[in-house]
Amino acid sequence: MNFLGHLYLAGSSKDIRFGNFIADHIKGIAIDSYPPEITRGIMMHRAIDYFTDSHPAMSECRQFFRPAYQKYAGVVLDVVLDYFLCHEWALLSPRALRPFIYEFYFQLLLRWRWLPPFWKKKLPRLIRDNRLYRYRRVEGICESLDIMTRTTSLPNGSAFVREVLHERYDELRPYVLQFIQDIVQEMQRSYSITPIGWTDDKVLITQPNI
Repeated sequence: MNFLGHLYLAGSSKDIRFGNFIADHIKGIAIDSYPPEITRGIMMHRAIDYFTDSHPAMSECRQFFRPAYQKYAGVVLDVVLDYFLCHEWALLSPRALRPFIYEFYFQLLLRWRWLPPFWKKKLPRLIRDNRLYRYRRVEGICESLDIMTRTTSLPNGSAFVREVLHERYDELRPYVLQFIQDIVQEMQRSYSITPIGWTDDKVLITQPNI
């Protein structure tokens, strides 16, 4: 999953949410140097990634993007999942999306001292461009993929992603909803954490039809 997916699954703890956000960029930094809840968020991030990579519904979804991205289809799917989260947010959380994202930006700034060097450099632009909220549009997803194409070995296939999301969204949707339902249950079981906006006795129930 990409940024928004990790934040959504991290629940109500601001430090666990922060740890989920920074987890990919702490190489060379011992995780036990962070406060316990941030460390827990880092470990949760890794569990989310493992569950995502091994889930059969995600294996099916990767096939949609393989023609343009081959071995990088999983990388692209991680970004695309944030589009689905935005698009289905009213189903997935009682919290409004925009205030949740803006509050998170503020929470990041309050934890500036704990940001790894990568995010101290990149965070101002992330906030300026409102990158997380832009994931609600196909164009926002494609912009992020284009940035990755310029800065990594990711092939240039954003036009293909645009076509898939416009023309095959309804085919992908049941797989994504099944996955979200399953990963929510797994994080509740493993970490006793419920997605943002929900309580333990009232959480989303999706009805995918794969």
